Amino acid sequence: MNVFAINGSDLINHPWNTTFLAYTNLLGPGVYLIVLCFIAAALYMKTKNAIAVTSFIWVSGLLLGSGGLFFTYPEMAIVFYIFAAFGFVGTFLGIYFNKKFVT
Repeated sequence: MNVFAINGSDLINHPWNTTFLAYTNLLGPGVYLIVLCFIAAALYMKTKNAIAVTSFIWVSGLLLGSGGLFFTYPEMAIVFYIFAAFGFVGTFLGIYFNKKFVT
């Protein structure tokens, strides 16, 4: 009789890293940008509001860049800061040209 023990402590202690471990091993830490781009595209398809999407890009880029997720890849934090800068510029250009924030 085979008994398999399932140890879920790693998933409980590090859910984000454990969930994306196969993808980060395959593609590197840039896989989080792919995930964020898919979420931003879905957000745009749902709301049709570019200001909301660029605000999401801005905030998520800053949060992921400033978090402790990339201790071993400090250059990825810089990439996320650049990603956040694109969102920042897009938000304020959208506000300037639309003259409104929420539709």
